[in-house]
Amino acid sequence: MKMTMKHAKKALSALLLGGALGTAGLAQATDLNLVFLANEEDQEYDAAQVFKNYVESRTGGEVNVNIFVGAQLCGSANECFEAMQAGIVDLFTATAGGVAAIYPPIQGLDIPYAFPDDRAAMTMLTDPQFTSFLRDEILEASNDSIRLMAMTQTGGWRNIVNGEREIRTPADAEGLRFRTIESEIQQIMVREMNASPTPLPWLEVYTGLQTGVVDGTLNSISDITNMNFQEVINYMTLDNHAYMSSMWLMGNQKFQSLTPEQQRVVADGAAMMSTVQFGIQPRKELEAYRQWREAGGEFYTPTEEEMAEFRALAEPVRGWYLENFGEQGERFIAEFEGARERAQERIDADRASVLQ
Repeated sequence: MKMTMKHAKKALSALLLGGALGTAGLAQATDLNLVFLANEEDQEYDAAQVFKNYVESRTGGEVNVNIFVGAQLCGSANECFEAMQAGIVDLFTATAGGVAAIYPPIQGLDIPYAFPDDRAAMTMLTDPQFTSFLRDEILEASNDSIRLMAMTQTGGWRNIVNGEREIRTPADAEGLRFRTIESEIQQIMVREMNASPTPLPWLEVYTGLQTGVVDGTLNSISDITNMNFQEVINYMTLDNHAYMSSMWLMGNQKFQSLTPEQQRVVADGAAMMSTVQFGIQPRKELEAYRQWREAGGEFYTPTEEEMAEFRALAEPVRGWYLENFGEQGERFIAEFEGARERAQERIDADRASVLQ
């Protein structure tokens, strides 16, 4: 059922009433309502718990964090952004696809093969110049109502997965039907492999794979095993074509209502959430890879020569992006590529220091 603002307000009142009655001595405490749409098995839950403990302890109870898992206050990125602007939700996490609802050029984060590797991705998404640029862009696009607090990742790398055959090069995917999201970026990539993009709602993907509506999908190992796709598909190509970046956002009016010291604590807590998510995902993947192997799943890691063929798929996607987002898109790409260059410089310098 669609979560309306009226229903969200009723749900919030009911969920907070018990806490309010039991904490009369802390009547002046400021409540922050934190929402994520995944479940308690996801890394967002661990990050939210760390944030809650940090903020409440560092403010001496002046700021109280209420964690809402799933669709208790809002059921989609668009609904959650509306709830933020209405003051019902204070903190929310979304992928680039979700944030595109308020700032469309951020889809540039999903251009295939834009992130070189894990270390570079983490360094890029925490680059102060890049995050400052995005914070300004999102504030302007949302009429100063939504503030970017921190960038991180959710789910790791998307790979090419199917139940028909091993894919070593893009040519091997010809004729296959891949489930995609409603994203032109994903769909162009699939078409460039001479395969067919087939948008399907997430909860219909298992049945679609089982019945042959689709032959494969573009997902991370965690996504696959969380939904038991390993029961119906068994070939995975580790091409790492997309890094599943995500953002923690906050209602700017609520942020501005905090004292300067509280703002500092909340900002530091958001940075901790970013660190937690970067660290927990690789640990969670160990179990996911085990489940995949036990189900008979196979992995293929492309050679450098084969990866060059995969990376070539990015050019038509990049062209579509720049054509559709114009000056805003050019500015985003320039900032993104600047972050990538700075990240590589920092990584190279650190490696050189370690290897001395």
